[in-house]
Parts: sequence; structure tokens; C-alpha cells
Amino acid sequence: MTASGFVTEELTRLWSELLGVDEPAPGVEFAALGGGPEAAERLAALIDEELGLTVSPAELLGAGTLAEMAEVVDAAMKAPPAGPTASGTGTSASIPGPAAAPFPVADALRAVPRDADARPALSFAQQRLWFMQQIDPETTLYNVPTVLRLRGALDRAALGRALDAVVARHEVLRTTYAAPAGVPHQVIAAPGPVPLPYTDVSAAGDPEAEARRIADEEARRVFDLAAAPPLAARLVRVATDDHRLVVTFHHVAVDGGSVEVFYRELGLLYGSPEGLPEAALQYADLAEWQRARLTGGTLDALVGHWRTVLGEDPRALELPTDRPRPRSKSFRGAVATRLLPAELVGAVRAFGRAERATANMTYMAALYALLAGWSGTEDVTVGIPAAGRTRPELQELVGCLINMVPVRTGLAGEPGFRALVGRVRTAVLDAAAHQELPFDKLVEALVARRGRDFMPVFRVMFSYLGERRAPVFAGLDGCALDLTGPQDTAKYDLSLYVEERGGDAVELTLEYDTDLYGPDTPAALLAAYERALTEAVASPDTPVGRLPAVLSFTAAHRGATHREEARP
Repeated sequence: MTASGFVTEELTRLWSELLGVDEPAPGVEFAALGGGPEAAERLAALIDEELGLTVSPAELLGAGTLAEMAEVVDAAMKAPPAGPTASGTGTSASIPGPAAAPFPVADALRAVPRDADARPALSFAQQRLWFMQQIDPETTLYNVPTVLRLRGALDRAALGRALDAVVARHEVLRTTYAAPAGVPHQVIAAPGPVPLPYTDVSAAGDPEAEARRIADEEARRVFDLAAAPPLAARLVRVATDDHRLVVTFHHVAVDGGSVEVFYRELGLLYGSPEGLPEAALQYADLAEWQRARLTGGTLDALVGHWRTVLGEDPRALELPTDRPRPRSKSFRGAVATRLLPAELVGAVRAFGRAERATANMTYMAALYALLAGWSGTEDVTVGIPAAGRTRPELQELVGCLINMVPVRTGLAGEPGFRALVGRVRTAVLDAAAHQELPFDKLVEALVARRGRDFMPVFRVMFSYLGERRAPVFAGLDGCALDLTGPQDTAKYDLSLYVEERGGDAVELTLEYDTDLYGPDTPAALLAAYERALTEAVASPDTPVGRLPAVLSFTAAHRGATHREEARP
């Protein structure tokens, strides 16, 4: 069976828009182009918007290739109309999961007219970040430092105009937060010139080192959210044809997706004096819509689902540590890195495609295998960042849309890697389908001892990062965006980042809490992770708990380390 030409053409166009590729071939895999659960959610929303068809993200991911997805969409188009289900959304198949409850279709998300005296509420994510900044006003933990290298004959005036235009275009970048009665609200300033201090270090003994020093200094800027906008920029001249645009954001205004939008639009506006169309939606619109939506039955259904998945009063995974856990968290950290061999990267991709799993799921499964052996438990919960951009109108929005979601996977029954990847796939899809519940609300509803544990539900985070596309600035020789920043903090006990660097290059970065671990354990964990991946894809039906890499790491790092003391 092959899909109609119309369906294939439409789906090709949607893939191109969503994944940023030109004319994908019918046999190409969605996962191979960077498509994962959240991209499948967005694709399903686009199909609904463009074609009026309800197709589940799970069906799309299960189909895999463009041609096979087109057949799924074609079948949905040819199917006879069906009566509404309990959710009122038609006949879409539910996302696999422990309790995939039906949810109402979200109300339309539109711009909200506001007068000059309006006091827009904060989103739930902003509220948490604002609260954390009040607890420690001097913290830089929630800074988002970025450095854009610009090579070629830079037009400083054009760059300044482009920066002004981007900030004018997105209200959240010129918003402060007032709380006259202890309840914060947004104060949106009118557009105006954005300060862009200029520093010339070309005459320094080591211009590159001096530019890095300035960038590190800017990254540690303390934001006063009540008095200043959540963005600060500086232009550094390293040589005649080499500059660094250093922009530090506060997380209250951006996430990773927003940074991409910011720099993409900055490049477009640098080379296009006529500007861009006015933004259809502002972050304050989303905040208001979110607060109206997450009430009543929708909120109850989401909380009920997560209660079924996680249980009542879920506890974070307890891993051995090199040092006793302190009573208060300092957030001091460091990183260990490792580059995976190209042949292993290719083997992991091939295995994932054969199992209808994304690279994200495959790499994640290897982490579960190691954590289960190290902790001595068959029940592992890891946090993953959910981008929150599941609706078409949110793709170009700047703001903090990201939400942390827990992914709980059981390893009972001695599963092999093939079976474990299947379990992880189901759990990730389920988490993606129910990501709308803000993590703070999840904790508030489920965790009874919240005050006794600063990191409830999970203390290990996993993030898979696809290859970044550099922004384009007309007339320049090239651009490179660095999002690394200072590496001396840690939000979680352990955070594993798996990042594609182009071609078959994949780099592992393990951020770790230095109050808990010395450098040897994280380095050994990355080495064991690489070996476990190699062994798992070579022998995918061997129980993961019996993989030599898991056994050796567990033997070396479980017995001689500290266990967390029982809480009163």
C-alpha cells in the first residue's frame, strides 16, 4: 500500500518545516533526521491543523520513515468518520503508557489584548525561577550564557539595530518582575535601544584568553529581576575580522529553544533591514493560557496520570556517593567529558532504527542499565527536559517553555538491551504525552516530604542534544555559537548530556555535584557507559545486569562508597 501523492507531498513539506531539511527522501527515517517524541507531538499537531486529521504521535514514531508515515496519514484520511471519544478528539490511538488518560483538546492559544496597566501573571516555570532567585538573590545558577563568534567584516551598527529589533519583537526579553504584595507579576517595558558595550582586546597579549575571561565574567552577572531586563549583551573585538557577541540571559526569559530562535532572528535581522513580521504570540499570552488551562478536570487528569506512573510520595533514586550528602545543597559542580568512537555511534544509530527507537531512547537505556546496577534497584527514575513546544504556534516563541519530566522505567525480569530499549521507548512516549503538568505542581501533588528533600522525584538528569545549526549572518564568513559557559555548577547529582557534534561525532558530558563525587567516579562512569553501549548493541538479548561493563563498574563503585543517611 502506498499513500496518495497529495498526502506524501504534504507530509514532505511538514517534515521539511519541522526538521529543517530540504526534500527528505521517502525512505529516510524520522529519527535519523533528529525527530523524537516531542517532534512527533508537533508533527501530529501540524497534521491536525493542516489536514484536519487526528493521528497519534505514537503511530507516527512507530511508522518511522516518511513513506510509512504517509501511509498512516493516508489511512486516517480514508477512514470513515467516528464518533467522539471521551476526550472529544476522535479516534486517535492513545500514547503507550501505564495510564494514558484522555485529555481535552487545548483551547485556542491566541494573543491577548493588554492595556498599559495590565499585570500579566508569571508562567509556572517563571514563578519557580523567580522564587529561587528570591531565596538567593546573588545566585547565577539560572544564568544562560552564550557566545557567538562572528568571523568577517562585521557591521557594528547593523548588529546593534538587529539586537534592538529582536528584543522589541519578544516582550519577555524586556520584562521585569514586580511583587509589591509578595505576588509577582510581569512588567513589560516598551521597546527601546538595547545597551551593547564594546570591548577591544585585539592588542592584548592573548586576545582569545582575554575574550574568554570577559565571557566568563559576563556569565556570572547577577540579575536583579525587579529592576533590569533578563538579557545583557557585550561585543568583544578579538581581531579585525573576528568578534564575540556575548549575550547572557536569565532562565526566567529563555530556554534552549528560545536561544536558537533568538540567534536565528538576529541573523535574519542583521541582513534584512526591512525586518520580520510582528510576532503572533507573546510569552505573557502563553502564561495566561497555561494558568487558565491547568485547572479543574485537565489538572486532575494530569495529576492522576502521574500518580499512577510514579506512585504516592515517590522518592529519588539513591546512588552511592564518594562523600556523605551534606544537609544543604551548594550546587558546586564540575564536568567530565568523553568522545564516543564513530563506529559505536553508527552501531547505536543502526540498532535504534531497527528497534523503532530514537537515538535519545537508545542512549538513555544504557544509562538506565548502569544506574540500576550501581544502585542495586530494578526501579529507576531519571529526569529529562521536555521542550514544551508541542503546538505549531509555539515553535518561534521566546520564553521559558521547558519542563522537567520524570521517566520511570522498571528493569524487573532481567531484560536484555533490546527489551530495555522498548521499555524506555514506552516510558519516554508516555512522559512526552503528559509533559504539560509543571514539575512543581507534580511535586506539590505527589511528594509528601517536599521540605526534607531539595531534589524530589529524581536526582539524575539525561539530555540528548541534536546537532546545532549555526545562525547565518549575511556578508560574514562564518558564525559559531558556544553555549557552554562556566562549568562549575551542578543542578542535579548527575546530569548526562549526549550531544551530536556533526557526522558520527557524539560527545558525552557528565555534570556532577562536587560535594558528592570526586573526579574519578564520573570519569569511570563515562568509560563504563561507553563499554556498556558497545556490549549492549553487540549482544542485545544478554540481560543488561550481566553486561561486563555494568558488573565491573558496580563492583568497583558500589561497595566502598557512602550511602545516604536515613532522614528523620
